[in-house]
Amino acid sequence: MKAIFDKINIESIQFESGINEVHVNCNITQGSQTFRSELVLNFSDLNILIGRIQQISADLDLMNYFEQVDMQDGHLFYSMESEKAGLSDLWIDRMEFNEPLRQIRA
Repeated sequence: MKAIFDKINIESIQFESGINEVHVNCNITQGSQTFRSELVLNFSDLNILIGRIQQISADLDLMNYFEQVDMQDGHLFYSMESEKAGLSDLWIDRMEFNEPLRQIRA
């Protein structure tokens, strides 16, 4: 697919086991505009995103920064904050996703 955004800066990633939605809070640049947004991805596109981050930051194992919380219903909630991983200044150019994504933006 064609890149929708010029650059993406990930703030956090959250998802729950058993649900095929991943919520990515981020800053997005399109042309001269930068805005905060939330992207809703599937796990295939999450793998693409994590692979791209790992490609840019080869010395970092991003998976070590995901926190896991046991939910009362037996599911697990996973969360990663870029600031804790030292990635708050990382901008990803021309990110391409395979599946249509949803964007929540104010």
